Amino acid sequence: MIPTIAPLTASDEQFNHQIVNTHAAVGTADRAWTEKAWFTLMRKDGQMQANFGLGKYTNRNIIDGFAGIQRGRQQRTVRASRVLTSRIEDMSVGPLGYEVLEPFKAIRLTLAENAAQPIHFELTFHATMPAFFEKRDTVIHGGRTASDVIRYHQAGTVSGWIEIDGERITVNPDEWYAFRDRSWGIREHVGLDPADLVPSSVGATSSNKAGSAFHFNWLVSKIDRPDGTSYDLAYYFRDFGGGGELEFFSGYINESDGRQIPILHLYPEMDYRQSDRGAMRGRITALLAGKGASMVKRVFEVEAINPEMGFRLLPGMYGAWKGQIHGSYKSENFLDGECVDDVNNPEKLAESYRWQIRDRPVRIREGENTGYGDMESIILGDYPGVRIV
Repeated sequence: MIPTIAPLTASDEQFNHQIVNTHAAVGTADRAWTEKAWFTLMRKDGQMQANFGLGKYTNRNIIDGFAGIQRGRQQRTVRASRVLTSRIEDMSVGPLGYEVLEPFKAIRLTLAENAAQPIHFELTFHATMPAFFEKRDTVIHGGRTASDVIRYHQAGTVSGWIEIDGERITVNPDEWYAFRDRSWGIREHVGLDPADLVPSSVGATSSNKAGSAFHFNWLVSKIDRPDGTSYDLAYYFRDFGGGGELEFFSGYINESDGRQIPILHLYPEMDYRQSDRGAMRGRITALLAGKGASMVKRVFEVEAINPEMGFRLLPGMYGAWKGQIHGSYKSENFLDGECVDDVNNPEKLAESYRWQIRDRPVRIREGENTGYGDMESIILGDYPGVRIV
């Protein structure tokens, strides 16, 4: 071992190095460097949903992940974490397994039998659309690059089986739909902040919008035309206050032939349920460039398939949960989980506003074109275009 060179891995046999080191190292020392995979897998009738996520934190020497099932209001979640360098290239952690069967075509997800929850599955994601990038998401906070992430998403379906309390359920791809994403870069909310950081309230500038109304709304979809072609309305809308330029926006109409048509401006008018801030229905107005100086307006209608469904991501460590957060060391081999019998109980929202973040199965329509999607959202305060119902 040479102390200035990371260990050799199998990937180092390939001619695809990007930095002057092995594939066991990344090109920054920032401990927030993250590479993630996420999947949501949904029945079209809104009766069941599975989620899976994996995170690799090279500069923290951690790999962690989660898997879970929601049926009705009940959500069972399993979490696992281990030290990365024990098996650098192995993308399994505890009972969680991730295997690329064919790049951008098929990925196998496994949750083995485990001591945390009486659930396990073997599911294969099958792509039905190309993979599409979102805009690069960069955030500067306190003079530091707090986020510099690229992400792509992809629509598909799923096959395999799920077992809950000994009941084996066949997953028929005609009855399910699915989305996945992959992201990498410097990411916010990885591990705990150092205790000696300057508080955000000190030295605040006009760009600090703490206490303002906030709307986060992320949508991926697959919409089918009567002629058999498909497209994807995909956007990431994040804003404080509701006036002027959005804090972050990425939006595209993605065609099945690989074209990405930029959305110049988007206005989501959404109804959220009072008790748990679940997205219920809404209208998405997208403005695209037309010929010359003209604009093209396209309007999409969305509606929750089942108002009780929506896999909560907080138990997957998308935010602090039970003293845990993405990328934190828990033990050399860590496993836990729980069952939440009623994810829509208003008391859960009172505990943390981040309980709002869920993968919400939705139907989507543009004229005679129809399809399915996944919506994630947070709404705080009184934001334009939002109704609490």
